Amino acid sequence: HCEIMSSLMWYSVFVTLITSRTVSANESSTLDMKVSSCNITGVWSNELGSTLRVKAEGSEVRGVYQTAVESTRGAAGLHRTAQIIGVVGNGTQPAVSFSVLWEKGSCSAWLGQCFILRDGEQVLKTFWMLRSVADNLAGDWGSTRLGEDLFFKT
Repeated sequence: HCEIMSSLMWYSVFVTLITSRTVSANESSTLDMKVSSCNITGVWSNELGSTLRVKAEGSEVRGVYQTAVESTRGAAGLHRTAQIIGVVGNGTQPAVSFSVLWEKGSCSAWLGQCFILRDGEQVLKTFWMLRSVADNLAGDWGSTRLGEDLFFKT
């Protein structure tokens, strides 16, 4: 029940972000020069303040992720950063996937797609999975978390 509400909430936020964009008279001249395809390379920030710095070469994605949140204090390491490795598809709004290995041994993965909004702004709509290391099989039940992130190019 909570997962459905959470999904509906993020969907509502995403739809609001897409539909609430307006173009002023001063910006109308730049519409002809708006982005025609997503470029994954660059710096992205999500709604929680985490930062994704990536470079795509062909279908390969590499970079650094700095998280603003942790499952438990210190879980992401001293600087809350991790190296990214991933892949990106072809096309104007490609699918993308990337993963990180945190300093304390947990792993996170994001899977999503880059979209171009009406004003040319690029967003990454992703779902994530965080796997914390369990001490044993009995502790496995609470070791995986799921969620969503919306990244905006900065």
